[in-house]
Amino acid sequence: MLVSLEPIEQAIMAIPARTIAGLGVKARHAAYVISEHWDAPIGQIDWDARAVRSLIEAVCDMACIPLSLESNLDEDE
Repeated sequence: MLVSLEPIEQAIMAIPARTIAGLGVKARHAAYVISEHWDAPIGQIDWDARAVRSLIEAVCDMACIPLSLESNLDEDE
């Protein structure tokens, strides 16, 4: 099944984002690619991963695109 998603993933990366929604789709795809950044509370991951995760979450919030990778972990831990 994942092989069949490759053309869709390629299109998401190739087509420029011209709207907030398009940017949100790209951000959600990036989150999928680096999903390990959501394996621990944000306070327990390294600075680079924290910056990328925060950016992706902010873009998805602004675009009203749900980010299903967000964990239910307490961010203060």
